[in-house]
Amino acid sequence: MKIIGDFHIHTIASGDAFGTIKEIVQVAKRKRLKCIAITDHGPKMPASSHYYFFESLIDNVSKDSEMLIYPGVEANIINLDGSLDLPETILQRLEFIHASFHTFSWNVHDRDRNTQALLSSLLKYNVKCIAHPNYPYYEIDFQKIIPILLDKHIAIEINNKALKKDKNWSRFRNVIKTCQEQGVKFLINSDAHNPDDTGNFGLSIEFANYCGLEEEDILNTEWAKLKDYFNFKN
Repeated sequence: MKIIGDFHIHTIASGDAFGTIKEIVQVAKRKRLKCIAITDHGPKMPASSHYYFFESLIDNVSKDSEMLIYPGVEANIINLDGSLDLPETILQRLEFIHASFHTFSWNVHDRDRNTQALLSSLLKYNVKCIAHPNYPYYEIDFQKIIPILLDKHIAIEINNKALKKDKNWSRFRNVIKTCQEQGVKFLINSDAHNPDDTGNFGLSIEFANYCGLEEEDILNTEWAKLKDYFNFKN
C-alpha cells in the first residue's frame, strides 16, 4: 500500500515537537510524498502557538516546487457545544482541520457528552478529519457520528503515533469496521513530532490490513481521491 500524503505533522511551533517546516519538507521529498499538511496543536495545548502563528501559516505556506503543503491545525474540542480553540475567522481559512480530544483540554469521560461535543464540532466547522480517536481514548457513539462523516466528507484517522501507545487494537478495530461497513473513509497519517517521522506509516498500514481495509477505503493512496473528497483547490 503506497501512501502519497501525510496530513498530520507537527513543527516546533506545537511546543512538543522538534522540527521546522523546511526540515519536514526535505524529509517528505526524500520519501516521495506528493502532499503534506502542517497541523500544529491549537492554543489550548500548553506551549503551543498563539493565533498569530496560524494566520502567518495561512499567509506564507501553500506550495513547494515539488509538493503541495496545506496549512492546518490539530484543533482541540474545548466544550460541550463543540467549540475549537481557534477563532472561526482563522479556521475558515485553514485548509486542513483535525478535530481532537486531549486530556489538557477535555476532561469529560462520558460517552453521551463526548459524542455530543464531537457531533457539534463537526456540524459547526469545516473539519476534514477526526484525529486519533483511539488515543487518548474518549468513548464515542459512532453510529450517531457516521451520518455527519458521510454528509460532510470527514475522514477517520489511523494515526501511526497513537497506535504505538494503544494497547487495545481490537477495540479500535471494532470502530474502524463499523465505519467501513457504512462507507466512511480513512486517512493514514504519521502524527510526526520529529521531521524524520514524517511519512512513517508502518504501524498504520499494519493496522489497516488487520482491519481488512482496502485501498479504496483509504483516501491518501491516490491524489484524485483526496482532491475530490476534500474539495482541495490545488
